[in-house]
Amino acid sequence: MIIICTRDTALVETCRQLAGNREKTGRLAEVGQLPQLDASAKDLLIIDLKTIQEADLPAIACPAVALAEVPDFKQAMRLQGRGVRGYGNRHMLFENLKQAVTAVRAGQVWMPPAIINQMINSISPTEPESEQPLPLELLSKREREVADLVAQGLSNQEMADKLYISVRTVKAHLTSIFSKTGCRDRLELAVKMKNYHLVQV
Repeated sequence: MIIICTRDTALVETCRQLAGNREKTGRLAEVGQLPQLDASAKDLLIIDLKTIQEADLPAIACPAVALAEVPDFKQAMRLQGRGVRGYGNRHMLFENLKQAVTAVRAGQVWMPPAIINQMINSISPTEPESEQPLPLELLSKREREVADLVAQGLSNQEMADKLYISVRTVKAHLTSIFSKTGCRDRLELAVKMKNYHLVQV
């Protein structure tokens, strides 16, 4: 079920299109209803930050996407601390919103590329205690190069320019890297790559 927390009827209609005919949608208009929300991990919450103030949000237990008028890195970091894994512009294209919903439901982080890259650059490597080592030996030479560049916070376009390949090829390498390493998204890959390099020093 998709649960929409907004007073914006146009956004409600967009979210109902996301759900399609086979999935139910619900609607909340007030933040006070969120703590009593009976949502499971299979449900998805879409929060309109034009309707609900960020400061009023409780901790979010189910997969959630927050939509802002103007996405901001600091707000993205604060929301992630409250359990929100998806974040973007409330006017984003329907296809992008669909990608966000799909990614968050799969347990991934979905945010604008510029914010993801800022997050990666802000990560400090920490000595992993019981983390499984990355199976980097499974990666091809080119995939390893791409993984290293992800840890440096480069965008797909920047990696393509640096490696003299297309953005489409970069995306194909990333898909293969995620499959081989078990990383769900580029943020998780960047964290593990930074920790790997720390151990090697």
